[in-house]
Amino acid sequence: MRINDFHNILELIKQDVLHSEAEYLKLLKVVGNNQRYDFRSQLSIYDKNPEAIACAKFDYWRERFNRTVMRGQKGIPILEDYGTFKEVDYIFDIGQTVSRNRDVNEVNLWKFDKENHQDVLKEMIKSEGYDESKSTLENIFSLSRLYGDEKIDTLMNELRVADED
Repeated sequence: MRINDFHNILELIKQDVLHSEAEYLKLLKVVGNNQRYDFRSQLSIYDKNPEAIACAKFDYWRERFNRTVMRGQKGIPILEDYGTFKEVDYIFDIGQTVSRNRDVNEVNLWKFDKENHQDVLKEMIKSEGYDESKSTLENIFSLSRLYGDEKIDTLMNELRVADED
């Protein structure tokens, strides 16, 4: 896929997301499941596989998890910026992979555990110079505001849609 084609597809996806509350909520789920990727990549994941829960490149699945992509699976295009040049690369969801040696090869995905992660939430809030709450929901909200405010300008620029006159 050419870089221009990739950008054009993302513009169409942005239009869909901005005009539908249901699609926006689906995008938020994708973002939550694939938080390690930049926003453009998350838009692409949303477009190609909105049910994706853990994405990685082909070699990463092989080297890190001893898994391989199933025959016939199509990758999700992402734009990689290597500094001197940009290139469209592809990632695959865990659901598109199988164990290389056919053993049961479970990948443990992180999930929030209220009991085990409560203290971590409080420490993160304290480290930012704020007082923690007894409510888990309030602590999560506070952290999302703290970290979200840092990224909001970047995300808004990435979401910006060209004016159509």
